[in-house]
Amino acid sequence: MGIQGIGANGYPMSYMASRTEKNKPEEEMSNQSWTVKSDSHDVVLHGSESAEDGKVVTAWACVTENTSMTVYQPADFDPAHPIYKVKVWDANGNVTERMVDISKVDPSNCDTIDMYAYSAYLSKSGKCPDALERFMMAHAHHKDMSGKHGTDSLFDKENWLEIIKDVMEMQYRAGNLKGYMEYKKFLQTLEQEKEEKEKKIKSEKEESRVETNVEVKPDGSRVLVMTRTLGGMATSMSIELSKPTSMPNDAAGKEGLEEITEGMEKKGWTVPDISQVEEQLFGEDV
Repeated sequence: MGIQGIGANGYPMSYMASRTEKNKPEEEMSNQSWTVKSDSHDVVLHGSESAEDGKVVTAWACVTENTSMTVYQPADFDPAHPIYKVKVWDANGNVTERMVDISKVDPSNCDTIDMYAYSAYLSKSGKCPDALERFMMAHAHHKDMSGKHGTDSLFDKENWLEIIKDVMEMQYRAGNLKGYMEYKKFLQTLEQEKEEKEKKIKSEKEESRVETNVEVKPDGSRVLVMTRTLGGMATSMSIELSKPTSMPNDAAGKEGLEEITEGMEKKGWTVPDISQVEEQLFGEDV
């Protein structure tokens, strides 16, 4: 668990207490409950745990703006599908809550709240142990350069990949090769995670397909059958295209279907556009 603060110059500092546990499984992380109030600033670093919020993963206070943010691990946390709860307190004590699905965070287009939770996850899971520290420094630098302040700035979406890249290159120009390599590792982790997420989404879309077929029943009625395959499971829906006719049963075979199709073309009939129907029946675009 990390406890951070923002000093007068906007850069991270130790805020009353500081401890970080790295590379430990979720079930081994110790429970901690605390609420720290600064003697010199009117700000409270909230870290109180509860059955509703869960375990505290990390907390961050900005003494220059009297705001704080705490990331919680919910009681029903699933490492295979990590979701964190984030609570943000403004200078007036108003609280904003958000559930952050780590798998959906895009570091090239997300706000400070999502990126803070994502960085906490990367550190706690061991994928990038110093991710949280690197993000804190990059955020402070960006804030200092852009002049964005206040609680509202936490909700502004940013391209953190570019921001971190800028800080990385700044370290190189300053001759700080250690800092350069630390930010490079963080950036590579973010880019790799992003690439893996995009591949997974692409794979899921490729696995999802809809096949259509016009079936002619013995009574001459025609039914449009749509079958959607997703993740190895198939779901079928049917739509009646025409009522029964006096057509003999043996006309329902392949030759009969060809004759029906030819007759439809001569009469100017066409199979209806089912793109809208697919979305209504299956609940999403394919």
